[in-house]
Amino acid sequence: MKIEIEVQAFGEVEVQGTAGAHKGVELMEVHNLSKDTTLGEVETLLSRLFQEVENGYDNPEQKVGKITMRCKKENGEIVYLG
Repeated sequence: MKIEIEVQAFGEVEVQGTAGAHKGVELMEVHNLSKDTTLGEVETLLSRLFQEVENGYDNPEQKVGKITMRCKKENGEIVYLG
């Protein structure tokens, strides 16, 4: 099955000569995983991506993550897209 993992970090930053600047960082990865993959293993992938974002952006106001599995129902079966 194919999953997409996205992590975003954003917040206000000080930039001389501006009255309000914001910074945002977003990373996205696509993984092809077996159906036997556990939620814990997916959480490990998410944690690694959070760490990668944190390495590039010190102290963001917010950090959010999203995991997406794309599928459809066809002939009574769930079919994973990708």
